[in-house]
Amino acid sequence: MSAGGGPLVAEERHRFPGDPARPGPEVRRWLSPPAAQQPRWPDPVALARVHTDLATGPGLVDAGSVARLRALLAEVSAGRMRVVQAGDCAEDPAECGAEHVRAKVGMLDALAGVLRDHCERPVARIGRLAGQFAKPRSSPTELVEGRELPAYRGPMVNGTGPGERTPDPERLRAGHHLARSVLAHLADAGRGADVPGLPDESVVWVSHEALLLDYEAPLLRRAPGGGLFLSSTHLPWIGDRTRQLDGAHVRLLAAVVNPVACKVGPSIGADELVRLCAALDPGREPGRLTLVARFGADLVRTALPPLVRAVRRAGHPVVWLCDPMHGNTVRAADGRKVRLVGALVREVEGFQDVMLAEHGLAGGVHLEATPNDVAECRWRADEVPDKPYTTLCDPRLNLPQAVDVVSAWWA
Repeated sequence: MSAGGGPLVAEERHRFPGDPARPGPEVRRWLSPPAAQQPRWPDPVALARVHTDLATGPGLVDAGSVARLRALLAEVSAGRMRVVQAGDCAEDPAECGAEHVRAKVGMLDALAGVLRDHCERPVARIGRLAGQFAKPRSSPTELVEGRELPAYRGPMVNGTGPGERTPDPERLRAGHHLARSVLAHLADAGRGADVPGLPDESVVWVSHEALLLDYEAPLLRRAPGGGLFLSSTHLPWIGDRTRQLDGAHVRLLAAVVNPVACKVGPSIGADELVRLCAALDPGREPGRLTLVARFGADLVRTALPPLVRAVRRAGHPVVWLCDPMHGNTVRAADGRKVRLVGALVREVEGFQDVMLAEHGLAGGVHLEATPNDVAECRWRADEVPDKPYTTLCDPRLNLPQAVDVVSAWWA
């Protein structure tokens, strides 16, 4: 078993012939069922071409930067640092240019500054950037202007328009190009992981939900010291809908040496969570596993404590992040999904109280937020917005609202 890579790494070494840094296009094993939340691509020949191109082309991040972030998260797990992870619910391809990337970096800097002032510790900046182009959905269809259509699953799968709902594998390729351009803009702004001499605390690390196996599996690469890593991002995570112990997403993240994360909510029990930690962090290694708690303000104080207690007793030195967004979504009078800032603040406060009482590591916050001046989250459900609602999926905090949420941090 490799360090934090999980039990599959040694087993997989013989399956990827050729250049040891490039496993090649043999992705079928990673796509085997059960694999939740995967689109039905209508053109298998086009999909196979995309697999081959992604597998034989350059990765987006290298093994060295992945190892550096893992070391940084080990500092978080020791209580010497905190984390701000923030960005779009789903990245908009129209907002991946240099000026948009600079604005997102500025937002992360502002939130990190607030958190640093409140906790008096250095803060790592992790963006929902350079790959957050796909979304899980609770239903395979949705109503759009009275018509039932296939659900919108993010710009790496399909489009928002009624005539754009068929999954298109060429969108995987386009997403990869966009992610590469975002990383180039980060480097040009002096904030990428490959900028010489930049302290790791100042790097803007990239992360996204490792949802689309047809994108992630071809981007597996061999690390110089052995083992596989995902070259699609520094920190891949899996969501509450794809964390099945026998599922392909857990199998994939168990096999890589990246730091990995998993979102957990009230639907998981303590025993199941301990088994999940054993799969993703078999070596109980600091910096390996981050758990992102998403419970809602009304449940966090009662549902989270037994999970923190069970993970601590099992000996996993996880970093706990608070995601106050996903458990606090309501419908406004106009029918749109909104999140109420007061509820988000209450969840952040409750999360910290639980961590203090249960001796967990309150590592920081995970927010869906944008530097754009939008009104997707509100202080009151009946508030009449005077700013645009432009998210591709779920409501995001604007910067002043995100500052209000982060200002509730004291741990």
